[in-house]
Amino acid sequence: MYNTRLSKPSGSYVATRQVLLDAQQTQGLEIIGAFARRNGRVQLEMSLTNRGMTDLTDFAIQFNKNTYGIMPGSALGVSCVPSGRSTEIALALVVGGPSAPTQPLTNIQIALKCSLGVFYFQTQYSLHILLEETGACDQSQFLRMWQSLPDTQPHNVQGVRFASMSEMRDKLAMNNVFAVAERVVGAATHFYTSSKLCDGSVFYSEIKVANNMQAAVVATKCSDAAAIAAYQTAVADICTAV
Repeated sequence: MYNTRLSKPSGSYVATRQVLLDAQQTQGLEIIGAFARRNGRVQLEMSLTNRGMTDLTDFAIQFNKNTYGIMPGSALGVSCVPSGRSTEIALALVVGGPSAPTQPLTNIQIALKCSLGVFYFQTQYSLHILLEETGACDQSQFLRMWQSLPDTQPHNVQGVRFASMSEMRDKLAMNNVFAVAERVVGAATHFYTSSKLCDGSVFYSEIKVANNMQAAVVATKCSDAAAIAAYQTAVADICTAV
């Protein structure tokens, strides 16, 4: 009835880069970027473009307190961005620093300093960047927790972009959403998955995927109910990413 076969994951999901600061706000500096998790490490990947007439120097960055205490793990590492040039940065981040609740849960406020001044912006990250590689559980634990935790609102996913169930299972695993079991019921395959957040919270999900691979329904249970919506959105993003 149940199948727990796993094959090698095919790639990790990184959200589309967004404009974090535009050149009009800063009178010359444009920043686009996205948060990512690569090889177990969280980072903010950015492209800094100098659209002004003078070189930009004196860079520094600071994060406000946020839900999971995400903060820079090193200096920004940029000494100068010449006029008309761009610089790529992968800023290493650490988790578990000073924290404070934010709304939405994954919102983060950032201050960036350069020779033009200090600029403030806010953005959001996908919760999957905080899922750990140790989030797999066995079927007995899954069943025990699934039966003990209350039901929550399921999340409907349209536009699933996988060619097969095995490809979907592998992609989820690469992003630390681990298949505990799966079974076929009628015209759908049900994946039962577990994930562990950086603060130790564990998400238990049933992902019901139509056999035509076009849509899915994600139902999740977790002791931290406030994080479920952000988690289900992250799973949906993984399933629909191009």
